[in-house]
Amino acid sequence: MTKDEFVRAVSLTEKKLYFAAFSVTANAEDAKDAVADAVAYAWEHLSGLKDERKFDLWLLRITYSQAKMIKRKSRRYENIDELADGFSYEADTSEIEFFDILVRAKLTLEERRILTLYFLYGYTMPDIAEMTGKKQNYIKTKYYRALQKLSDMKGLK
Repeated sequence: MTKDEFVRAVSLTEKKLYFAAFSVTANAEDAKDAVADAVAYAWEHLSGLKDERKFDLWLLRITYSQAKMIKRKSRRYENIDELADGFSYEADTSEIEFFDILVRAKLTLEERRILTLYFLYGYTMPDIAEMTGKKQNYIKTKYYRALQKLSDMKGLK
């Protein structure tokens, strides 16, 4: 993959990467840092990509790893107003509310990741299993448990 192809591929997935990182960090600045770190890492380790058709999944996996590292060192947002102010992309209200609900439901990082990949990005269960390195049945179990936590949450019914 040439430098121009790399830049083009990254620019096509930039927003998706940002929201993936944001689903982990719950902080706009940390999410931007995670994406920047992931892109730099991906460029340095491009030779490790075995199948260019899976570039998006590979870069998304790197972004999640970078976001997790940053999250260990950072803070969480205090309220939805701070969250809305932090979005650098033109996010509609439903995306902001989606992240707020995931955080208020006290879902685990893994549950938030699965729901984000499924609902916001439209990945299938097999895609998510491949991306996370987990078995499909494990992903389905986490998915349904997360949905149960959401349905038990007060104020959503």
